[in-house]
Amino acid sequence: MNAIDPTLIGTRQELTSQLNALFDRGGWSVQRLAEQAGLSTATVHGILRRGVLPQPGTLTELVKACDQDPTPWLEARGRAARTDRTAAGQPAAGPGGLIRLTQIDPRRLGVHAPIDAPGAVGDLPSYVDRDADEGPRGVRAVIGRAAQRGGLVVLVGGSCVGKTRCAYEGLLAVVPDRWLLHPADTAQIRRAAETGPEHLVVWLDELHCYLDDSDPLTAATVRTLLDRAAIVIGTMWPPDYHTYLRLPGSPQPAAGTGARDVMRLAEVVHLDGALSTAEQERARAVAAAGDRRIALALRASCDNLFQVIAAAPQLLARARGADAYAAAILHAAVDATRLGVRSPLSPHLLRQAAPGYCDARQRAQAPDNWFEAALAYLTEKLDGAAAVLAPAAPPRVMGRPAGYVLAEYLRQHLGEQRRRIVIPASTWGALAEHVTNADDKMRTCAAASDRLLHDYVLRALPTEHPGVVVDTFVAARLASLLEAHDRADDAAAFLRPYAAAEDAVAVLLAQLLARHGREADLYALADANHAVARWLAEWLTGQGRDHDLRARIDAGDAAAAAWLARLDIDRLAHLGRENEALALLRPRADAGDSAARRHLISVMVQADRAEEAIAFLRDRADAGDTGAATELDYLLADHGHEAELRARADAGSRSAGLALARRLTAQGQEDDALAVLRPLADADGYGPAMVLAELLAKCGYETELRLRGDPPAFMYLAKLLREQGRADELRAGADAGDSHCARELVGLLADQGQVKELRARVDWGDPPAAPLLIEGLKRAGLVEEADRVRRYGLPLPDDRDA
Repeated sequence: MNAIDPTLIGTRQELTSQLNALFDRGGWSVQRLAEQAGLSTATVHGILRRGVLPQPGTLTELVKACDQDPTPWLEARGRAARTDRTAAGQPAAGPGGLIRLTQIDPRRLGVHAPIDAPGAVGDLPSYVDRDADEGPRGVRAVIGRAAQRGGLVVLVGGSCVGKTRCAYEGLLAVVPDRWLLHPADTAQIRRAAETGPEHLVVWLDELHCYLDDSDPLTAATVRTLLDRAAIVIGTMWPPDYHTYLRLPGSPQPAAGTGARDVMRLAEVVHLDGALSTAEQERARAVAAAGDRRIALALRASCDNLFQVIAAAPQLLARARGADAYAAAILHAAVDATRLGVRSPLSPHLLRQAAPGYCDARQRAQAPDNWFEAALAYLTEKLDGAAAVLAPAAPPRVMGRPAGYVLAEYLRQHLGEQRRRIVIPASTWGALAEHVTNADDKMRTCAAASDRLLHDYVLRALPTEHPGVVVDTFVAARLASLLEAHDRADDAAAFLRPYAAAEDAVAVLLAQLLARHGREADLYALADANHAVARWLAEWLTGQGRDHDLRARIDAGDAAAAAWLARLDIDRLAHLGRENEALALLRPRADAGDSAARRHLISVMVQADRAEEAIAFLRDRADAGDTGAATELDYLLADHGHEAELRARADAGSRSAGLALARRLTAQGQEDDALAVLRPLADADGYGPAMVLAELLAKCGYETELRLRGDPPAFMYLAKLLREQGRADELRAGADAGDSHCARELVGLLADQGQVKELRARVDWGDPPAAPLLIEGLKRAGLVEEADRVRRYGLPLPDDRDA
């Protein structure tokens, strides 16, 4: 049923299909349609995405919002309901609008529309078993473990490699009878965690959308679901996955703390785009059994079968065959999306940006209909599956697209190709003028800041709080830019919403308020945030304002009281009255106060009572205090208790092994330290691997660093290459996307005063290059230019041949 005709509806599935066709034709979003119809988002999402049979009144409001006569739709609902009552088996709709896995349409879960093929049967081709399906770390084993105890499962792979289909088939194979929730937003996930049934499947295709949302998915919600034996399953592109692995302050963009906390709960399965030999054989067997789509795709490519099925080669051929004007629009769309625009791209934006991708002759010879003809070329569907640009219309508008969405495959493929292309001024101007979504503005401002395009940031930075989660350092950098241009109030307003979620940003806001004498606001912020209250107490002490500090204590500021108590104890210790200091600290340390315990040990060590400190920590460690055990290990190392330290390391103490390695290194016994560290790094992950990599680099053991191949090894390999001045190798790594090489390369370039290449990398948007360009200018003797760039940034790049 391609036409929208409610008189042809006889079943619930047909009703759902026709309602979705109505939804697609109108260019609605679920939220906008819900608002127009006066319904909840969850209700509309359940009807469209989960096949819930709507109540008559609900259906009436829904179709009236789409300018439809309700009468034939209500008659169609009656026919669908009668079919439901006579059909055998489990009803599609379950508690809370959930749906059985066996009854869900996989297309609604995000499985790509396949290419057409003569004689093809069914909505999807037959499934080709993947290598990643099986094995102890395979998709089905991971789902099986999650089914038993709850688990977050994330499939990571590029565009059109079969992630979504692989996840769907894995669930069908392992837990076919479970209820599935395909949530519209994180509020629905929270409700499921609080009141939904146990043993639920929560489907989060494109997981980053839930992590980067204005109301982001939290680790607490995921843990609640896992405690109820839920399987939470999602998919993710590799660049997004690596973003969530990075820590704040890394040279490439990093995710917020909340997103990293969620990803720490995940069991990850990586899916390759190219088929293995075994997968190709299985695909040929499926084709031989009669699947026409698989057979057609295999004739085009054995290696990239799934991209072919999703029309990726046709999309790429379309892009390559574009004339100058279609190519200009396409490149503008690619650049806008890689700068962070996720909303549909308006025709006004594309039209304004495109001239910057054409040379002077092409602009002069452009026909009157250049834009319309190019857009028609890019929006034509290929083999019934996809278009380079898919049109999207606003609510209640027919036949006039308000924007265009770039095909996912091209967004990834061409975005990677254009990573080293300077974005023209016409695109920045179009973005500033035509991007209206606050989240999109925020992301483009972060990208502009990486390129030192201060004018764009000052023009486009949203005044309203965007929902998008940004890295703490990005927020600080943008606020600092506003402050440097005498917009301290704007900087404070910009930071305030982020301060509510991140203590580090809250302290940055406190420092800003203090610099500009906004003490009433500073005190109010401290009243609401413990980290700020502690910073304020230290700041008041540094300003010599003990009276104000005591006033805050009298007003009930616990952080100020704790800070003053610490100062008083330190003063006692400094005066040689350590027994009095220890008497104040010991009851709190004995009660389990970790801060008091650390302070107690510090006072003891400074008073030359290390053995007493060791005895105290030994007792606490024996009582099961893991924090005390770690402190004990390092204190043993610092004070020569090597035999006891070795015994603790041999008994399996990770911190004892690390402390022993540190002691051996300090004694010049690097090879012995490496022997201790290697098994720890192999068995216990990131921390020991980092210490091992640092020592390998110090010893110059380049081959072992390369062979280990984990992130710490890559990081210290890059540092080693920088120390040895091997710029070409760093450059090759940076251009291949290695963030460690990128950071060390720009550091080396700054050391050498290589301003030209640093400037090029700033223009490309390499995050570590921007601050080091200023340093490089200084080292090259261009102090005035460095100061100008620091304050005013760089000019917008010229358009092509302008």
